[in-house]
Amino acid sequence: MKKLMIAGAALLLAVTIAGCSGDKTVASTTSGKIKQEELYNKMKGKYGEATLREMLISTALEDQYGDKVSKKDGEAEFNKTKKQLGDQFAAALQQSNITESDFKETSRTRALLKAAAADQKKLKDADYKEAFKTWVPKMSAQQIVVADEEKAKEVIAKLDAGEDFTKLVKEYSTDTTTKDKEGKIENFDNSTGLDATLVAAASKLKDGEYTKEAVQGQTGYTILKMTKNPGKGKWEDHKKELKEQIIDEIVADQAQLQPILAKVIKKANVQIEDKDMKNAVASILEPATNTTSTK
Repeated sequence: MKKLMIAGAALLLAVTIAGCSGDKTVASTTSGKIKQEELYNKMKGKYGEATLREMLISTALEDQYGDKVSKKDGEAEFNKTKKQLGDQFAAALQQSNITESDFKETSRTRALLKAAAADQKKLKDADYKEAFKTWVPKMSAQQIVVADEEKAKEVIAKLDAGEDFTKLVKEYSTDTTTKDKEGKIENFDNSTGLDATLVAAASKLKDGEYTKEAVQGQTGYTILKMTKNPGKGKWEDHKKELKEQIIDEIVADQAQLQPILAKVIKKANVQIEDKDMKNAVASILEPATNTTSTK
């Protein structure tokens, strides 16, 4: 088994500093100079264990599951999240203080986590049946979004009177993303980032039907008209989709993910040489008893 021999400084800074003097000046002011070693120690004390832990996880996952995760798998994770965030993608990156390149690396790590979860979690029929209770197929619909319930009732009254849904989209909808597209929202389900209340309401509609009561969601009150709902069918016909849903839920749940990561870290035979960061993976290996590491 490959042993990961870790030099804390190299992982923390993600660059090779061997051969550089700790006395090297990083910056200077009229008040004095900031040395490389001083900067490193400050960064290590504040971010060291968390950064090291993330890099250990990423390195171990790549070593153990890299051959099972293609470049396209990582790109698919990236594109999936980018699509979910839509116009908010750039703002989300800025808020998290990361670049698009950073996020692509994170997306690959997520793909590796999913591979680890799929490898370790042996799914049974009961797991699929339980997941099927909340699973919905890919659907397509039209929507009209308005600011208040009274306006929504006005729209529904016109629909009941036989007025054209697409015409009312142009007249009433406040959703800038879909208004110029006839209110169309296509190929959505629980995994595409659409408001869960809208997905649940849509799943109850047959083709051609619209919601008789507006659905209150994150952006206002929404009236939905179903254009394509293939129906759920039988769980046996959707094992691939159900497995993906189950694995996504595991990766998103720290309690379920922790034992998976623990096996990955144990198999990697991690040796941390920097005594100041010796507890970097303690929270993974001993989550219930570890109280010493707070970095």
